[in-house]
Amino acid sequence: MKYRLELINKNMGEDVYLMYQDIPSEELGSTNKLKNCSLEQFYRILEEFKKEETIINPTLNTTTNRYIFYVNNEPLGELGIRTTLNEKWLNKGSQIFYKIRLSKRNQGYGTKMLELALEECKKLGMKKVRINCDDSNIASKRIIEKNGGKIDIKSYKTLVGFSSSYIINI
Repeated sequence: MKYRLELINKNMGEDVYLMYQDIPSEELGSTNKLKNCSLEQFYRILEEFKKEETIINPTLNTTTNRYIFYVNNEPLGELGIRTTLNEKWLNKGSQIFYKIRLSKRNQGYGTKMLELALEECKKLGMKKVRINCDDSNIASKRIIEKNGGKIDIKSYKTLVGFSSSYIINI
């Protein structure tokens, strides 16, 4: 199998649009702004995502690189890496997030996607990353642990339940 990450760009095809339609709009504290949007809205939102690589999102107070995860040229998920690290992102916030389309879950792709994310983080000069996971998300816990994640903050209260924060040294 051939795996790759590609930074989001305005030239992404309809296959990426369809991928986002196979990811829930909300689950375990994660949102998918591209679910159920028109193709025109999709391209406009991709432009907004692209701008966040260099312009700080005022709500999150960080810049973010977003990637599409491909397996054999098929888009299977989205990956985000926070690149402006302040106290929030270093001490509690998740520096990495990922989403996999429903039809491709529980097949080992999340583990590979996080592995590639850690390689990108290393290229960005990071020595360790923090990644948070809802305590009820067993699949994501396994993905993080398979990639060397160790619990740093266990079972803290969130708006939707409880999460744990992991550190991965890279």
